[in-house]
This record gives sequence, C-alpha cells and structure tokens, in this order.
Amino acid sequence: MDDLLLEEYELCAALRTWMEQAPPTAFAVSLERLSDGRVLLRPLPEASPELLARLRITMAKYREALMNLT
Repeated sequence: MDDLLLEEYELCAALRTWMEQAPPTAFAVSLERLSDGRVLLRPLPEASPELLARLRITMAKYREALMNLT
C-alpha cells in the first residue's frame, strides 16, 4: 500500500475540524474501517512520526525474518 497525499480541501468538513483541534505539529493516527461501515481515526500521541519512520526502516530491513515468524 502506498502513501496517500491529499490537499486539505479534499477532506470532509468533520476531518478538517478534527485536524484543527490537533497539535500544530505532525502526529500519527490509526485508521480503522469498522464493520458497520464507519471509519475510526484515532490519534496515537505515543507514536511520534520519527519513531514510525525508524520502525518502517527496521521492518523493511528485517522483513523476511519477520514474515517467517508468522
């Protein structure tokens, strides 16, 4: 799955309002598709963008070994 880059005007009003209440810096969120058709965006304040970037690099580096764990 690739990154998805959107212009702010492409976001619905509820998401724009939610983001206006968020910190002015970058932050991580989880995106969950619920069984009832709704989508849940949940802030993850403990997961900084820097931490996630390091995690992505580590996962790519050890992808094959991680896949063998399952």
